Amino acid sequence: MATLRLPNINCPLPYRIYPESEKLEEGTISWMDKWHLYSDDKHRQRLASVGCGRLAALMYPYAANADVAQIMSDYVLWAFSFDDEYCDEGLMSEHPALSITAMLQMQRSIESPETPAYPENNFAMALRDLRLRLDKYTTRLHISRFVNAQRGYFMVEIGKLVNPQPTISDSALLRLCSGGGMVFPTFGHISTLVNISQLDMEDRRLCAMTEMAAMLIVWESDFFSYGKELVRDPEGRQHNIVSLIQQRTGITHEQALAKAFSMRDNIAGLYMRMRDYLLAHASPEIKAYVQSLDCYWRGGLEWIIENPRYRYMNGIDGPTAYDGGALTEALPDNCREKVDISSIFWWWHYDPAHSAPTKNIGTL
Repeated sequence: MATLRLPNINCPLPYRIYPESEKLEEGTISWMDKWHLYSDDKHRQRLASVGCGRLAALMYPYAANADVAQIMSDYVLWAFSFDDEYCDEGLMSEHPALSITAMLQMQRSIESPETPAYPENNFAMALRDLRLRLDKYTTRLHISRFVNAQRGYFMVEIGKLVNPQPTISDSALLRLCSGGGMVFPTFGHISTLVNISQLDMEDRRLCAMTEMAAMLIVWESDFFSYGKELVRDPEGRQHNIVSLIQQRTGITHEQALAKAFSMRDNIAGLYMRMRDYLLAHASPEIKAYVQSLDCYWRGGLEWIIENPRYRYMNGIDGPTAYDGGALTEALPDNCREKVDISSIFWWWHYDPAHSAPTKNIGTL
């Protein structure tokens, strides 16, 4: 098919970046080589061109120090390599039993890092290394949130292995945590070393905002990867939101893309309304957390748009997978509709435009 044409994509949040992202990139490539997180030289070249240091710098511009920023960058590389090897089109995805066992080993490596339980599993060893480095800077509560978010990441990837053709509602739930979807926003406040109580973290409005930030990025990556996915595997495992809409409804690719963009815009509108409410009523710690979500969403989108992993068919250079997709700052005025997907519909229960005022967050 012809090169896919993407509409402009909107994000009304400011641009931020951690300084000296080039140093983060150098450190991450060395770390990748240390743990051999690639299948061959071609895979290494592709990972080295992703720009994990820049992505981490965009998502975590307020990282507490260079060591913490480096941990964030290294985890980004780990997640991309893991996705390439184990998820969707990865070789290990063709062997679900082996993949599930390997993921269990990886999770155990961060739950109990005192000794290397699985030295033969390079992904487990690399993840354990990240956990040990985080231990030097963060609190036990920070670590617990990382371990639990990572568990959700693995659980969802296992779910994708055994459910290659989900409903749209199930797909939304799977995509929410797949690809590190909920780990990355969790790292937002961890990277700043800001302490947020568990009581505040469990406020349903903050939970909704965290999920929305995660969903916005994973769906936006779906938009920009849709062109090359159509060429490579149009009828195979489908978790891309645009593919699911197209296949479940029978509309054209262009119509499915427009519908997916409309859904995304309405989520973005809800995020901004809830953000404005929380910033006006929340504690300083929660305001800092919301700022970390802002940076995650805007930084991730900035990187997706400019990155060769999505723009080029081979992930490096040459023929392009899409045209358009420019980033603009103003959301459309009409982003007030609810997205009728049962697994995420609860977010609108806390829409400040419709719900009654409730007790301020962070003032309990």
